Amino acid sequence: MCLITHYRDFHCGHRWATVTQPCYPGMGFDACPKFTDGKARPLPPRLVAQGEPCPKCDLGNVYDRNVVRVVTKVRYGFRWGLGPDAADPGCDVACCVM
Repeated sequence: MCLITHYRDFHCGHRWATVTQPCYPGMGFDACPKFTDGKARPLPPRLVAQGEPCPKCDLGNVYDRNVVRVVTKVRYGFRWGLGPDAADPGCDVACCVM
């Protein structure tokens, strides 16, 4: 499976994931079978983006989407059911603060 790193830029607040070590040459988010099967994965380690350009702000949304993907939403919580995937029967319980 390709190794990915999750970045967060505290200046602009954007988050993105980068394939840091592909499992085979040319593999990435579009080609690796582990990303195209629709299964839930644990959140990869997150790093503070120091010296890494933000794909939205610094690169102007012009980047290789097989290697870099912008993270739109990170959800925390748990799932009560038969599996972690959206297709598995169960109920999602999202954590929130009131």
